[in-house]
Amino acid sequence: MDIHNKNIVLTGASSGIGLAVLKLLLDYKGVRIVAVARHIETIPSIDGIVFPFSADLSNKRGVDSLFEYAQSVFVEIDVFIANAGYAFLEKLSNPDWKHTEDIFALNTFSPIYSLQKFAESGTNKPRCFVGTISAVAQVPLPYYSLYCSTKAALHQFIEAFRYEAASDLQVMAVYPVATRTAFFEKAANGKQPLIPFLSQTAETVAKAIVKGIEQDKKRVYPSFLFRIFKLFGGIFPFIFPLYSALEKRKVDKRYHL
Repeated sequence: MDIHNKNIVLTGASSGIGLAVLKLLLDYKGVRIVAVARHIETIPSIDGIVFPFSADLSNKRGVDSLFEYAQSVFVEIDVFIANAGYAFLEKLSNPDWKHTEDIFALNTFSPIYSLQKFAESGTNKPRCFVGTISAVAQVPLPYYSLYCSTKAALHQFIEAFRYEAASDLQVMAVYPVATRTAFFEKAANGKQPLIPFLSQTAETVAKAIVKGIEQDKKRVYPSFLFRIFKLFGGIFPFIFPLYSALEKRKVDKRYHL
């Protein structure tokens, strides 16, 4: 897809991968971008180009309000990048329904509902939906059980939905490894962040996302090393459990969970 002159919705745009994607999109002529986050102070407002929009996307009302606003700005949405999400570094103990429901609401339900609304509102011209998933959808990361499960669910939904989607709708899934942003500090509730093995910058992921849209990709793996790791993990099944065990040991040593 040619990104020039496209109408784009980008969620999670205030920091990390989302903000890096936003900066890259500004290099394309004629783009108009609704940049979404709960807190929009860090999102640049550029007249006629970037439209910051504050919304809580963890509920139906917030997603509906986003679509209403985006359609009021530019009628048709050409590209929807569902990037909002968060994690907890935690050892699950006491059952907590709401705690689980909250993280699934933003990480899983929101992009699924957004994709359904995006597909429903379509015309006959090519469009693209991007879901930022994670490498942990395929390789478990101890003490991030809820986060891993939200991303695994989104991964399987997108894989299945592609068979149902219209031929003019490109559905692209992105699988970053650990991204060196404030993400892990927030997940650890302000503690000194411990970055899992295999990491990359937000800019690396952003470049892969934009390139994937341009090349009509179905799946994007921004880390070349993870692609190799995944290949060998398929050949030698012990590799993934070994990786998970080593990551658990690192967290145990640092945080004593």
